[in-house]
Formats: sequence, C-alpha cells, structure tokens
Amino acid sequence: MRIKPECALCITRQVVDVAKEITDDKSEQFKIIAWGIEKISEAYGESSVPSFMGTEIHRHIKKMSKNSDPYKNLKNVANEFALKYLNDVEKLLESDDELERLQNKIKLSIAGNVIDFGPYSTGVDIEKMVKDTLDGKLDVDFSNELLNELKNSKKVFYTCDNAGEIVFDLPLIKELKNYVEVVVSVKGSPILNDATLEDVKTAGIDKVTKVITSGTDAIGVRFEESSEEFINELNSSDFVIAKGMGNYESLTEYEEKHGQNSEKIPVYYILKAKCEPVAEHVGVSEGDNVLLRKEISKV
Repeated sequence: MRIKPECALCITRQVVDVAKEITDDKSEQFKIIAWGIEKISEAYGESSVPSFMGTEIHRHIKKMSKNSDPYKNLKNVANEFALKYLNDVEKLLESDDELERLQNKIKLSIAGNVIDFGPYSTGVDIEKMVKDTLDGKLDVDFSNELLNELKNSKKVFYTCDNAGEIVFDLPLIKELKNYVEVVVSVKGSPILNDATLEDVKTAGIDKVTKVITSGTDAIGVRFEESSEEFINELNSSDFVIAKGMGNYESLTEYEEKHGQNSEKIPVYYILKAKCEPVAEHVGVSEGDNVLLRKEISKV
C-alpha cells in the first residue's frame, strides 16, 4: 500500500506526539518537530509506503533524542489498561459454538488494535473505542474460511502489532492453539508503540506458545531486514495472521512487487481501519472491523 496525500497529517502528528513524550523542554520539542517536518518533506511522495516512511522517521528520532524507547511509558500504560480490562471481558468471549467463539476473540483482538498511538492521538478515549468494537460486528468477515483453514492446518505464524493490543491477542492465540501450533512474532527492538519481547512477557504469551522476534525494529514487515528465523518460520507455516495497519501496509506492498512468485501463503489481516487511506485500500469505511483473507508470495 502506497502513501496518500492525507497521510502527512498522521505522520506529522506522530512527530509532535513523540517530541512531547521525549522531553518537556519546548525548545527541544521544536527542534525535533522541525527536523521531522524536514524529513517528511524529503521522503514524501506517491511511491512511499507509510510504514516504511514511519520506520525511518522514528529511527532518526530515537537516535536524535538518544532515547531507544520513547514510547516506553505509554506502552506500560497500555499494557496495564489491557490487563485490567481483559479480566472483565474474557468470560464474555466463551461460547459453545466454535465459530462464534472464534469471532468473539477476533473482535477482542481488533478491540486491542485501537490501543494505538500511531494513527490515534494519545488523548483519544481508548476505553470507549474498545467497548464499541466489542459490541460491533466484523464488517469484513472471513471467519468461516479461517475456521476451515485452522481445521486443515498444522502451523500458524502470528505477527503482532502494538503494546496493550498484545494483551488482547492472548485469548485468540489460545483459541488458535486448540487447532494448530502457533508461532508469535514481535519487534526485535522498540519503535513507536510496537510490541517487543518485554510486552510479550507482560501479556504472558511466552507461557503459552513459541515467540520469536522479527530481528529488526521496522514497522510492519521488512523481509530484507528480517532475521532468518523470522523468514523460515513464516515460510514453513500454513498461513499467516497479520495484526494491524502497519503489517497490512507493508505486506500488501510486498505482494504488489513480488506477486509474480508462484508459491503463495494465505494471510488473514486483522485490523480496524483507523484512517481513510487504509479503509479505501481495503474497500471499507473508516472505523470498520476487518478480518480479510489475501495471499502473499513466499519469501
């Protein structure tokens, strides 16, 4: 997925938010923001990919600020919120109907996808958005296909998105493990509010399944930067579950470039369409809940 003109607003706001998170010194904030705007203007164009551009900007901000994890405090808050909230809702997810149970846990996972300080400002009412998502429906719903695929597969590769959200991934991962082996992947080092091994341990996912890292801090999936273990685990899986917009942006762009490769692997994208450019690319309305099945070429 390529960048749209309105993506500039989101990327610029991220720079402002991270500058304010890093320092209370207004002169330093202005310096970071001015630098960020300059970099955006240099890299902004129709051939840019949002997640790739975001990666380069946030890498430079980490280096410039000498802060390897600018969102650490916000990630801790998100994890604490999600853990507290999970205790209240997890019992509501169960059902004797296996499809309904799977759908409920997918919706919770999407609800977790709103705990995102990339497209959303840090001032957004996350709790209300989570409740609204759980009460809503899957606007794009490939859950029947997913259930059938689970029953005929041995291994699933699950690439995570954000801190906080990763807590809400846990019930879905447990449900998947009733059918298949699950390998979970997170970032190799911090960037934005993306989940790392530290967040995996907070969520308790490492206690229920195998966890690896991508070997990089790249937002979304960058195969040219990914570890050999990441690529081998993905290629040896029957299908992939990719959480969030960054993974959607990067994997769909990869397929547009490498779609001529004959050997394919199914990908189920689980996300909330949190901005108009992604919604338009998926073919839904902004705010819709998405479980979409596509395919990508193996690496």
